[in-house]
Amino acid sequence: MKFFSTRDARNIVGFKQAVLDCIPSDGGLYVPDDTDDLRRWIYYTNEKTTFASLAGALTSAMINDEFSPVICEAIATHAFPKDPVFRQLDKNLFILELYHGATGTFKDFGVSYLTSALETILQMDGKKAILLDATTGELGACMAKAIGGKKLLKSVLLAPKGKLRGIDEKSFVWNGGNIYPIEIDGTEQDCHKIIREIFSDKQLVKKLSLTVANTANIGRLLPQSFFYTFAFSRLKGITNGDIFYAVPAGNYGNLVSGLYGWRMALPVNGFIVPSTPELTLDAGGNCMVMNSMIPLEKRTARSGFTFKHRKT
Repeated sequence: MKFFSTRDARNIVGFKQAVLDCIPSDGGLYVPDDTDDLRRWIYYTNEKTTFASLAGALTSAMINDEFSPVICEAIATHAFPKDPVFRQLDKNLFILELYHGATGTFKDFGVSYLTSALETILQMDGKKAILLDATTGELGACMAKAIGGKKLLKSVLLAPKGKLRGIDEKSFVWNGGNIYPIEIDGTEQDCHKIIREIFSDKQLVKKLSLTVANTANIGRLLPQSFFYTFAFSRLKGITNGDIFYAVPAGNYGNLVSGLYGWRMALPVNGFIVPSTPELTLDAGGNCMVMNSMIPLEKRTARSGFTFKHRKT
């Protein structure tokens, strides 16, 4: 699998570069270039398949041209010591609980996978890297847990003064001094602005080997597609009917991850997402993205996803 920039489809890179240099010089983001058919891996799973085993197999299937199956399995094994909890609520309703990780948030899975993949890549290349992110809580707490014991990674966290939570001084000690929280006089938006300005200096980014741990990094976003495959491994032995995944509003990173899973042959009939000011329906009942510069009907497989809304 290769990855291309959302602003220049000719800018195609491998997984390693997409993770290490996650924001290309054209200002876009790297997204999957092709849609590998992973059906044979998906159908092979069952209710006994662990999340780490599934993640290792799918990672190997997607990036086998760069890493051996052994390396892919090692990345997943180190990243996922625990499985999400799949629970049946009634005859037709199921839930995948994603809060059983180190800090009680779904972000634990994506951040842990990203840091595991980065540490492995850096070991292979004999390099070091710095993760630069803005946070007020969840992401910082996830980073404090995930980066523990990593020798080649550092995390710089920008936060509004007095707003950083979820990290105590013990995190800095047992991590060997590889987490650096920085408080600024301003808002979280100001933190993001500072980071954008830093990443606009490509020479500085290259010199310091800067990257990010948020969903702008495909190494953070892609593993979240494993949620849906893991849920299907449990569902397929229970139901032969239609499968719809419901995703909370405002969490479009997980929705996009689900769509990536669907493109890679995950059996799913649709996604249920509450309407928001950014994603809603027009008067005719068609899906509409309010803040998009690309009209939905003009999107192609290389510029995003196309959707059809089925009225029920």
